[in-house]
Amino acid sequence: MKLSFNKIFFILLVAQIISLQGIITFNIFNYLGKWELKSIIHPLSVFLLFIVIVLYRIKKNSVKITSLDLLLFSYFIICFIVLIFNAANFQAIFISFREVFLIYILIFAYQQITISEYYWDKIIKWLHLFVIANLIFIILTHVLGPEEYMKLLTGKYVWGNDPEYKFKISSFLYFWRSPGLIGSPGNVGYFGLIAYLLFDQDKKHKKKSIFAVILAIAGFVRSVYVVLVVYWFLKFFLTKKNLRKIQSAFPYVLLVFFLIGCFLYTKGLLDLTSFYMRIDHWIYDIPRDFNILFGGKIGEVGGSVRSEGFVATLDNYWLLMLLSVGLVGIVLGVLFIYEKSFKKRHINYALIGFMLAGIFITLSQGMSFLVLFPMLFLNKKN
Repeated sequence: MKLSFNKIFFILLVAQIISLQGIITFNIFNYLGKWELKSIIHPLSVFLLFIVIVLYRIKKNSVKITSLDLLLFSYFIICFIVLIFNAANFQAIFISFREVFLIYILIFAYQQITISEYYWDKIIKWLHLFVIANLIFIILTHVLGPEEYMKLLTGKYVWGNDPEYKFKISSFLYFWRSPGLIGSPGNVGYFGLIAYLLFDQDKKHKKKSIFAVILAIAGFVRSVYVVLVVYWFLKFFLTKKNLRKIQSAFPYVLLVFFLIGCFLYTKGLLDLTSFYMRIDHWIYDIPRDFNILFGGKIGEVGGSVRSEGFVATLDNYWLLMLLSVGLVGIVLGVLFIYEKSFKKRHINYALIGFMLAGIFITLSQGMSFLVLFPMLFLNKKN
């Protein structure tokens, strides 16, 4: 059977999507006696995907590259050399590479190939399948309760973060924050969010977006809500027809927002205590001896220092990038993303939301973000 580049590319993208379903892959490999192997699906599929794209461009005898691409990746190569000297071991190098560089490399790689509409529709079907499956299992969490749910799917129950399996479960107001089939509520939320953005861009698949939105909301991740609100706000208001409507309804809109704000405040959803704690951490607990222009602390902050508490999470994507690659890296990265999304208006709305969400969470530490966000930049052929 002859395999086209598009078909291989599709298979490897689906493999990445499957790798996100951590509880499913855990049970498959646990049955085989090596549950730890579930963690190799993502890096292996990404590595093979790079090989496929390189071979594709060799066949075409060309590479789609701009001056900004050359500048960004030349700078990243220098930062990677610094990482090799800073990191304690290979695992630290791997994690820092994934958190700092991988998003940009994947976006660049995805620009090198055009996926056919046939295979794009298949990817959407796989995403929709896992959106529905995760919704079903979130409902199951509330039916069984967190203890029975976790014992059913993983064989044991640990409230909060399981230090061995890395699955997470917690509560939010009157609800459980279910790991679904993915493994953590945060990744559930971002899986639903970016799946929604992918569905919403395509007129053929807009009807599927309602399920993805429900999944995004069911993750109970406040940074996900920030992206959704910004995206809906800009999408609605940045049209002449809606701008005219809102001028007459503006006083009523303000009243509605005020009432919603009061309700959220009484429910504790606008409690800023955790945000103030993060600010204290950002002021007092981060390394001081970094260069504001070039960073220099790559490999010494973020997931590569898992045992270092706040320094390992930071809860701020921009702070991670500032410490790792400095203002130069941040500016080049933002310009790179803007260049790749220049003609995609709705993606730009979402990007503004992601930029704001990055203040409250280290986006690139979430596997759902790492896998799905670059797919927003895929070239699709009709």
